[in-house]
Amino acid sequence: MDIIRLDTSDRALVEEHYAALNQIHLDQTPDLPGRCREQWVDAIDHPWPGEATEIWTAVEGGRIVGGIVLDMSTRDNLTLMGLELWVSKEHRRRGVGRALHARAVERARANGRTTVVGGCRGEGPGHAFAEAMGATWAMNEVRRRWEAGTVPDADLDALLAEAWTHAEGYEVVTWRDGVPDALVNDAAYLEGRMLIDIPMGDIPVEKEEVDVDLIRAKDAALLVRKRRRFNAGALHQGRLVAYTTIAFDHGIGWHGWQWMTIAHPEHRGHRLGTIVKLVNLAFVRAEVPELRALDTWNSEENRHMIAINEAVGFRAREATADYKLELA
Repeated sequence: MDIIRLDTSDRALVEEHYAALNQIHLDQTPDLPGRCREQWVDAIDHPWPGEATEIWTAVEGGRIVGGIVLDMSTRDNLTLMGLELWVSKEHRRRGVGRALHARAVERARANGRTTVVGGCRGEGPGHAFAEAMGATWAMNEVRRRWEAGTVPDADLDALLAEAWTHAEGYEVVTWRDGVPDALVNDAAYLEGRMLIDIPMGDIPVEKEEVDVDLIRAKDAALLVRKRRRFNAGALHQGRLVAYTTIAFDHGIGWHGWQWMTIAHPEHRGHRLGTIVKLVNLAFVRAEVPELRALDTWNSEENRHMIAINEAVGFRAREATADYKLELA
């Protein structure tokens, strides 16, 4: 068996890697759509801005039997590396995972990273493997799903009306895809607060450095990935003080992803999270009538956002855990 960095110029190899990675995903979470092909194949030469990504594969008998995806920010959090490790079912318990993990540690050190963070789904073997590699628990997360009809529309309307009684002086706007130019500076400030405003367990994170150029670079990257986005924001005296996003993978309308929801710390307590989520949900349902389900992840500690999501109709579907490995 050889551990080889993925040659992105070899399109047949890129397709093989995507197919193997997608099969693992479908086996683990059959209720979710397959991995977005546009992200893993069509955008392979368009890396996510502000990040360096390395893909390594375990090859045996000319076939890809496992792999690692390493994500490293190039702007902030320069000691962290994200790790996704997978091994095909028929090649587990044969040392493939250990060999891939060793390569991940090697690459972390080569890139000056001192903490490696990776996630494990459900109650599978990933937890025991992480602990055997010396990693320790860092954070629990829960995937929740919204499905049409879980909360009657009349109840959602009442929830929104009640929330507005706490938000005098605010207004809402909606937009598709990239944030309007008039609001982009405010959006950069809000996005930069994400990692310090939400619970991150024992993962050592610092504030992200987000500016307008980065946001526009992300817009361009998402365009290459053919992802649609729908957004709702709360304004106060013309300034964007909260917003939320729902995104769709290319070619899929029945399912979407509830992405970030964030409010300016000086404007909390006005139910803005509830307002923008409900307004955006109505916006999406009008634009994408075939929508049946949305999925989102929250830290188990993020009780405030979980309460909002539960009220809107999100229900727990899957528990996951993040582990961290501190390198000497």
